[in-house]
Amino acid sequence: MLYSCFNPASGLYDYFKDNRELPINADLPTPSMPNVAHKGIGVAAIDAGRPLPSDAKPAGRGWQAKGIIVRCGRGAMGGITDGGPGSLGAAWQWVTDGGWKWLAGGALAVWVVRRMG
Repeated sequence: MLYSCFNPASGLYDYFKDNRELPINADLPTPSMPNVAHKGIGVAAIDAGRPLPSDAKPAGRGWQAKGIIVRCGRGAMGGITDGGPGSLGAAWQWVTDGGWKWLAGGALAVWVVRRMG
């Protein structure tokens, strides 16, 4: 089976694949919603996706979702949600996936504002 999860840092879908087969017209289990769903404010689609099976292996990247859309550890705004708060491995993954561009842009903006002020 093929799975897709959106990676906000790259703007692409990461593809994963495992050996499961789902019969045609088979019902998938209903995904559980994040804690904010009960407050009536809505949930972003990438937060409400099905979980990625633990045995799924990376199978590439692309512009369009393929197969089943799953959540892959990032919140709607690209924030790190896997590994819990203070997870250094998850934070480093965000940086190497392209988050460094945001950090560099922010540092440059602060530098420019201080030079002008």
